[in-house]
Amino acid sequence: MKKFTLLKLMPVLLTVALSTTAATALSDLPTGSTKGSDYTINYDDWNLILSGAVLDTGPSDRRAASRNGARGTSSRIKHGNLSPTAFEGNRVLFYEFDEGHVESLLAIRRDLEAVSDFIPLEDFSRNEQLAYWFNLHNVAVMYEIAKAYPTKKVKSLMVGKRSVWDNKTMSIGGVATSISDIENHVVENWNTPLVLYGFFMGAVGGPNIRTEAFTSSNIVKGLQENAIDFVNSLRGFRLWSGRGRVSDHYKLGERYFPDFDADIKDHLVAFARPDTRRDLEKAKSFQIKNYDWGIADLKNGDTYNGSSFNTNPGALAFFIEQPNPQVASPIGPPPSASVVTLNNLGSDPAFASAGISSISPQVKALLRAMKIRNERRQRDGVVTVEEFIDAEGSRVSRKSDKDGEVE
Repeated sequence: MKKFTLLKLMPVLLTVALSTTAATALSDLPTGSTKGSDYTINYDDWNLILSGAVLDTGPSDRRAASRNGARGTSSRIKHGNLSPTAFEGNRVLFYEFDEGHVESLLAIRRDLEAVSDFIPLEDFSRNEQLAYWFNLHNVAVMYEIAKAYPTKKVKSLMVGKRSVWDNKTMSIGGVATSISDIENHVVENWNTPLVLYGFFMGAVGGPNIRTEAFTSSNIVKGLQENAIDFVNSLRGFRLWSGRGRVSDHYKLGERYFPDFDADIKDHLVAFARPDTRRDLEKAKSFQIKNYDWGIADLKNGDTYNGSSFNTNPGALAFFIEQPNPQVASPIGPPPSASVVTLNNLGSDPAFASAGISSISPQVKALLRAMKIRNERRQRDGVVTVEEFIDAEGSRVSRKSDKDGEVE
């Protein structure tokens, strides 16, 4: 078995360019593309992180999370995320990240920034470009949140005077670029609201972070799956006193919904399950007022004192597999979640043990919800990564792309 390593980085010419407005960066970022281009970008290192660090929680059942799950035994004190959407959305195992993982995220981000130093982005197809922007954005977001961890809410990171979203820490072809610049660039240059579902925002209230990187060949399916998940979750849409409350995330794409009530309803209906569609038909109007700022972390960024996350490393073995000692290096992935383990949740005698009982009540409640959803999907098997790619692999290669483009 090969030891986990990251791709050898191409030389990065990180140019710090001063830009006074977001519009300047947007106007300078490349917008052209090459139809039928056979250039493709290698994301094996990013896939390694995603496969080991992202926990798929399953589709929402549109049931509000009980606040009782956040209450400690014999205590009036509540811990973690108290939002009705607390059990929705994929989670990143941020609590397992160490300094090596954070450095690896930064290395991947810088490597992706350097792509245009070797091949102009205009030489890629539209789908390849879109996958590139999503992956660069999501790596950058995961890096910033991992740096700030532990934190329970990401609002202070995303908005306000200290927003890291607005820091122009990246350089794309010599253009100083921020996370917000990437979001606005994509929204302005792709004419479909589907692109809204490709952005990982680090919060429970945002679209899912996927367990694999976006590519030119999977991007249409991936965006559609994320749209279906989001629209049919309480994160995306809730019925409240006869009015529809939709996610604040749709503010990013307001240009797609000029006649807001009619356009947002048509968009949501297109991806809605029958139960969601019934609620949509009852909505007399729609307003943007729905966002869970809780961190998309299994522990909810909680420093719960009674948790055996801190006191007993072996206590979580029942829930989450420990990393393979053969690959437990500073740049190896955090331990991946086991669907089999989650499906056995509650049936194993270990569940009643003292070690397990000291885990945060909300974490246990979330894992139970995941178990139910995973059983509903009848998914079996353990996700593991046994071997990484050849360390000599190149970031950019040629591979024919015959799929339709996201316009």
